[in-house]
This record gives sequence, structure tokens and C-alpha cells, in this order.
Amino acid sequence: MASPASPAPSAATVHHLPVDAALDARLFQSLSQRALPIDPARLPQLSPAAAKLASTDVNEIASAREFCRLIEHEPAVVARLIGLANSVAFGLPGKRFNTLEQALMRIGLHQSVLISLALLCSQSIGTAVSARWRSALWAHALCTAALCHKIARELGSCEPNDAYLGGLIYDIGLMAVECVQGGTLDALEAAALAEGRTLREVEDERVGAVRDELARHLLTNWSVPSRIIDAVCTRALPKMQRDSMPAVLWCADRLARARPLVEAVYADDEPPFDLAICSEQNLPEAFRSVCSLSPIEVQKIQERVAGQVQALRAMASMFAHVH
Repeated sequence: MASPASPAPSAATVHHLPVDAALDARLFQSLSQRALPIDPARLPQLSPAAAKLASTDVNEIASAREFCRLIEHEPAVVARLIGLANSVAFGLPGKRFNTLEQALMRIGLHQSVLISLALLCSQSIGTAVSARWRSALWAHALCTAALCHKIARELGSCEPNDAYLGGLIYDIGLMAVECVQGGTLDALEAAALAEGRTLREVEDERVGAVRDELARHLLTNWSVPSRIIDAVCTRALPKMQRDSMPAVLWCADRLARARPLVEAVYADDEPPFDLAICSEQNLPEAFRSVCSLSPIEVQKIQERVAGQVQALRAMASMFAHVH
């Protein structure tokens, strides 16, 4: 179901919008030519330690010691995990965590593994994506991941840790598009505002095929397990089985873009984009066709994640800050 058209944004809410519609059209038309065939040299590269972590099944990491061996040569990640354990996201009043082992106990082993992989992905992308879009995309990714984990646990149809990782990297293809052709995100934003549509609708229509191909190539290069890659890159509803992992990711992404959660994320701060392009008052009818949760169950999950937005925003700030 298409979202209702939104009024034109006021001058106060417009953020760096492109003004040349013809230029934007040419940008979209040239994207496939610039992105395909894929030149690996133009895509973000993982460090050796990050590649090893990406190829490791998170559910098979049995001990903190095993995980510490995997990231011991990534001091920036170690420091950021310790910082995260002391942040509003996980920290306890009056208690300070000073070692990685203490941080892992506070954050949790498996979540630490998944967060570390996403941190390494964000480092590999670096400044190819502008600061404002890095902040917005990682805030959305963390909300999506939290929703994925809760939906997967409720349904019992896929592994919650797999779903969480899938949510974290669901937008990695879009980030790769921006790496290949800077300005694409701004052009998508301008088109969505001009047409009174959501950003996801315009993104799927204009860059979806390139986005998914880049994501598959990038994640394969990074040795991410194929089941995660397939789930991230399966966006067409007719290809999804009900309650499958692709369906969980698709539904979590829509929930993360629904107006109640978006407004909760930016309740105390000016959003880096006009809310009209990234939120929907109501979930699309297709949501019910791929997810067997009742409306009441969906609302409860969304409310639980909305209650965590302060912690999620703290984590997103860490992800968006490039070292």
C-alpha cells in the first residue's frame, strides 16, 4: 500500500537537497553503467582480521577467549567495545568496565561478535558515505537489527543471531552504491520528497537492482555466510516464504521506518532528513502476507524497541564515527 503524499518540507527541514532534477535523472541512469560490471577496487575492503570474523559462524563461537583471539589485532574495535560497555547503551551507574573480558560479560558474547563485525564494516566504508547519512543509516540498521532479533525469537522460524546480523547489514548495498557514485542518497532523498513517497520505495525502484548486486558481491567478497547474503539480497516479496529470514528482514525494515519508531529515535534531536521520506503511518498490506505475527504482537515488539532508542542511538553514534 503506497504511503500518502506528504506536504512539501519547510526550509527548516530540508537537508542538502540536490536542486537539478535533470542532473538527478542522469545520475540514476548512469549508476548501472558505473557500478556494473563490478570493479572490486572501488568497493570497501575488509581487513584480514575482519574477513576472518565475517566468515566465522557467530553461533559456533563458544568462548570469550576464542573471540578475543579473533579481534586482538583490531585495537580500535576493542576500544570501542569497552567504550560501548561503559556507554548509556550498556553501562551501569557507578561501575566502570576497563577490559575486553569485562565488556563482553556486560554486552554478551554473541552480540559483541555481531557488533564487532558491523563496526569493521563501517570502518571499511569510512568516509565514502557522508556523516549525516552514516548516522541515519546506522541508526536505522540498529533498529532493524533489534526488531529482527525479536521477530525471529517470536516466530521461531530462523536463528535470532542470524536475523540480527542480517538487520545490521541490510543497508550495506545502499552504502556500496554511495561508495561507487557519491550523491546517490541525496538524489534519492530529493526524488522521494518531490514525489511524496518514502525513501525505501524510491530506492527500490531506482537503484534496487544495483544495490542488491553490489551487496551480494561485497558480502561474498567478505566471506559472510551464504544464508545471510541470500536473506539480505532477497527483497522481492513473491520470492519470500512466509516467516523466512528474508521476510523477517523485510518486515523489520518496514517497522523501523514506520512513523512511531522513527519519531521515537529522533524525539530529542532534529533528524538528518525530512521524516516524511523515511516513515509510514501504516505498515503496507504486504507485511501481513509474509509475517504471521498478529497486529498486537507486532505492536508490542515495536514498543519494546522504541523503549531502547536511547541505547540504539548511542550505538549508532559509535558506528557513524569513523576512526
